[in-house]
Amino acid sequence: MTTIHHRAGKPGTGTSTQDPAAAEAVFLDASLRLLEPLDVAQGDVVVDVGPGAGSATVALAQAVGDQGRVYAVDLDPAMLDATLDAAQAAGVADRIRPVLHDLEDGTPSLPEAADAVWSSWCVHHARDWDAAVRALSGMLRPGGVLCLAEGGLPTRCLPWDVGTGRPGLEVRLDEAHGRYFTQWFFGRAAVVRPTRGWTEILAAAGLVDVTASTALVDFPAPLSEQVRTVVLAELAARVRRAGPFLAEDDTAAWKRLLDPDDDAWLGRRTDLALLSARTAFRGRSPRAGRG
Repeated sequence: MTTIHHRAGKPGTGTSTQDPAAAEAVFLDASLRLLEPLDVAQGDVVVDVGPGAGSATVALAQAVGDQGRVYAVDLDPAMLDATLDAAQAAGVADRIRPVLHDLEDGTPSLPEAADAVWSSWCVHHARDWDAAVRALSGMLRPGGVLCLAEGGLPTRCLPWDVGTGRPGLEVRLDEAHGRYFTQWFFGRAAVVRPTRGWTEILAAAGLVDVTASTALVDFPAPLSEQVRTVVLAELAARVRRAGPFLAEDDTAAWKRLLDPDDDAWLGRRTDLALLSARTAFRGRSPRAGRG
């Protein structure tokens, strides 16, 4: 087992909110549907790169059973600690091996090849997406499967006109957030511009039988307290990141909408929803002597 030194490693890009476990719980059903193409079986060796709060890692550990192993790989010790806490609570911590590693440094050195590799909303942070996917596929045994959850459709939570600010507020937040991410992504040294989609990237890494599947996330209004809390936290996080790229009137509108002391606070509305779609891309490492 790789030993975690709590002052080693690097801080990650950070979670969307301060309670990633709550967000993962809301999206867990969609994540489990995206995990299905991995065909994880009892006794398998699986790698989870960028485990977050550990919800998918726990599901994978339950799938591999007592004889299987799940390597949780992350550059941030805090995320590995959160994953181990979740595993401990679920009674599967003995099946999980934490690995402190930055994917930018290439394929992590594991003691065995993997039957399956899973990574969710992680690789798009890498400076070179092709290199990152090659690093992921480098952990597979012949015939092993890589499943990469990236992309989908923008999340929609608000009515077109919330009665505060100009209509179309959420659409403009998407545009501002896209500008934020573009500036962040290309503001780093040695970034390689991605010029093709994930299916082509997986194929260029040598994987075969490349396919994609999408899971719908659909929580119609009125939302439960659990989902509403996550929606408000996610919106607040997006507004914080996109802030420099928002128009002044939109900034003022979001300030009111996210303020529990304001009459316009979104938390009082009964018409909030959560609708999104998440996509995963799957590819298989060629079997020895065959495609």
